[in-house]
Amino acid sequence: MSAAGDRRWKLLDRAEPLLTAQFGSRGVIATRFVGAFPEFPGAGVWLCTTTDQERDDLRADTALLKATRDVLREAGLSPLDVAESGVVVQSQQTVDRDYRGSWFYAMR
Repeated sequence: MSAAGDRRWKLLDRAEPLLTAQFGSRGVIATRFVGAFPEFPGAGVWLCTTTDQERDDLRADTALLKATRDVLREAGLSPLDVAESGVVVQSQQTVDRDYRGSWFYAMR
């Protein structure tokens, strides 16, 4: 099965609005994912905020990874994929300043 056809992408599509809703009150305006399916389990979850301050506040939350993984579990990812998933928080402010507004370059 190709990476594009891997069913985990559909599960991440299911997780995206759940994650944005879970963290929206804390400044998350979008969620993006990086995955190397089917070669590797898990995915990188990118929580996108508007400002650096919102980003820094979320990064300081020691429960952020667990809360993110709980949502991935709720969306249907396997225990292995959940355990191998991580979270990155980045702000639009930084992307605009350091990556010329390109999330593609920021996420590389």
